[in-house]
Amino acid sequence: MELEPRQRNLLIVGALMGAVLGAGTAWLLVQSVEEDPERPKKPLRAGDLFRLTSQVAGVLRNVDDVRQRA
Repeated sequence: MELEPRQRNLLIVGALMGAVLGAGTAWLLVQSVEEDPERPKKPLRAGDLFRLTSQVAGVLRNVDDVRQRA
């Protein structure tokens, strides 16, 4: 697959953004465990997962809007 320079640059920027977001999320999760390992954790509820999934879908829609304008 042959990419134009602009497409290649966008692909690189998107990959870097995804890597930074993933690393940041992992850091936040590790920090919450290290702060107080003895504290009892609240279980995740179905509503929490639904809200998170809908927010991720919103981000993907925004990325698609940017893609269509580029």
